Amino acid sequence: MKSKFSSWSIKTLSFSGRTGRFWTDNWSPYGCLETFLDAGTTRLGIPTSATIASLYRNGSWRIPSARSVFFTTINLTEDPDFYEWHINGKTSLKFKTSVNVQWASVAWPSRGIPRHSFHCWLVIKDRLPTRDRLLCLLCNTRTESRSQLFWDCNFSFDLWSIVSRRCGLHSQRSWEDSLQQMVSLSSTRSSRLLTIWAWQAAIYWLWNERNARLHANTFRAVDTLFMIIDRQLRNKIFSFRDS
Repeated sequence: MKSKFSSWSIKTLSFSGRTGRFWTDNWSPYGCLETFLDAGTTRLGIPTSATIASLYRNGSWRIPSARSVFFTTINLTEDPDFYEWHINGKTSLKFKTSVNVQWASVAWPSRGIPRHSFHCWLVIKDRLPTRDRLLCLLCNTRTESRSQLFWDCNFSFDLWSIVSRRCGLHSQRSWEDSLQQMVSLSSTRSSRLLTIWAWQAAIYWLWNERNARLHANTFRAVDTLFMIIDRQLRNKIFSFRDS
């Protein structure tokens, strides 16, 4: 370890180090010190959670016997900490590792109804708290699951069939085909948005009806749910100003 430290070059840090971690953050010329030194953090008696600033006081480093001139010549400033990402030879202040998915614009459409979009995202990710191995509350014929609720269930498919006809679509019976249908819409931008809004509204109000039957023992017909969706979308459209 001593030999590795001895080859470090002199460098002045341009950050205060109040948030940067001494062991795990990539602040040194050799990257993560925990990986570079290939040894447990207890070798120097420095906690894993220690920040860079906590080891630097009054112009000197508070670590056991500095192993090289590098540690004795670093001066911390009061400037705020910042991170730089070096990716393929380019430097950037921002970086994300999220996967690009085809359904992103379907889950989060422009000007969509926020609670509908969030609920749609949960359905796409299959994160709804369905009662697996218990009967579907909408049709009482098959076990409840995402695929059953959207749109294998006769009740839900009847609602989606009415909504899809109003949008000029042929209703798909399976959830996967329905999602792909939304992703592949090739109509005008306004027509595409309206179709996705209607699709999300059908998903949202079907889940709302399911919960009403489970918790309040109240039942609404398919036509009643469609009237709710129709009125909600009309109000949404009328809320836009002419441009």
